Amino acid sequence: MKILDKILEYRRAPYIVSGVIFVCSLAVLSCFKSAETQLTTLNHAASLSHVMAKSSDDLTNYARFFVTTKNEQWRTDFNNVLKIRNGEVADEKGITKSFKDRVKEVPFLQTELDQLLKAEQLSNNLAKIEVEAFAWIDKGRPEINFDIMMHHYTEAQMLMFGDDYKKYKKEIVETTDGFYVMVVNRLQSEYLFYMSAAWTLITVINVSLLLLVMIIKHKDDIKPQRVAIKKVIPKPRAKKTVG
Repeated sequence: MKILDKILEYRRAPYIVSGVIFVCSLAVLSCFKSAETQLTTLNHAASLSHVMAKSSDDLTNYARFFVTTKNEQWRTDFNNVLKIRNGEVADEKGITKSFKDRVKEVPFLQTELDQLLKAEQLSNNLAKIEVEAFAWIDKGRPEINFDIMMHHYTEAQMLMFGDDYKKYKKEIVETTDGFYVMVVNRLQSEYLFYMSAAWTLITVINVSLLLLVMIIKHKDDIKPQRVAIKKVIPKPRAKKTVG
């Protein structure tokens, strides 16, 4: 209590406490802003993971549709997905930008960036196998001999539906998911840190406000006492001078 009394009676205490409240308020805003940035980055990570996974799945589906139906529209759709990802044509939102440029716009760590770009590279490598399957279809079309034609078509389907293709496809999915998990783990710990810091600062602000109220009340209680003391003390009488 002696320490509290000294604080309450200290002349500069209101200014110091007010300064603490002001600084802590700015720090709280900074924590919330940083936490908001983490959530924004997390949303970008989810969006880019979805874009990567969707483009990979679209390439797989269109390639399989083409080798199965021989319909050229599926090959056109396949090539269009690659062009959008490479930034050669606009996407559904009218934005012409490569996947690499989209990724580099977000403040990911280098390890996270490498992980996502690795998924794109794996998908590009798989696209080479898909294009190879297209070539087998093109070889089979002009063949007159039915057995040779079916051999080419079978080779194309083996490339698209074989165990090797499934293995490569699984690697793309795992790499993409791994990127998202890396970002989530990092941002979750940072988000919890900023939230803990914010609540600690809010507690300091509340305590400081309570202390400031006590200081103001203490000074208000002291004023009447000081006025009363001044009234009790008699004024000194002026001395008479002998002329």
